[in-house]
Amino acid sequence: MYRRLVVGLGFVALAASPLAAQRFEIGPRLGYVKWKAETGLKNAAMLGVDATYPVSSRLGIGVRFDVARPGTDGNYFPAEMTFGPGGSDTTMIFAVEQPLTVLQYMAQAQVETGGALSVFLKGGGGGRSITLDPEAAHGRITVSDWALMAGGGVRVRAGGGTSVMLEVQDLVYLRYTRNDINPVEPRFRPVRFPDVVPYQ
Repeated sequence: MYRRLVVGLGFVALAASPLAAQRFEIGPRLGYVKWKAETGLKNAAMLGVDATYPVSSRLGIGVRFDVARPGTDGNYFPAEMTFGPGGSDTTMIFAVEQPLTVLQYMAQAQVETGGALSVFLKGGGGGRSITLDPEAAHGRITVSDWALMAGGGVRVRAGGGTSVMLEVQDLVYLRYTRNDINPVEPRFRPVRFPDVVPYQ
């Protein structure tokens, strides 16, 4: 299990539902992901969209979709190559990096204080998918599992059905392991120096 912190800025607008006289909120979100170092991922920007149905003035339920393109930290993915007579003269260690595509898709609920300046809390759960770079992984590999989210922030209502939201979130990827995104072939993983990085 690994956590990550997301700081985001969202713009939310009210739109009329084509299926009912009620209204729902939908808007884009721009964030920055600060991964824990042990994940082997570099910090990256994240884009997303929220769609929320206001059950009441203080409670909303909905869904969210996010995408990010982080790179891996090569220090956590070493490759070992040995050269020379008998294949044991010189050993070189390489740091292998690759770009990834991360997708998140969750259901969420939000409670807030209401008013022109509103404080809110939100939580949710769903799935996440991490797709490795096809060239580095020698094929298309996607690893999927469960994800959880909790966070909060402030909403400023600008009038005309438009709001601006600033929030901080903590996301948890269940059963995440660095080996799932390791682009190094087993035959090139450290043998002579196995403790270069403790694999997880």
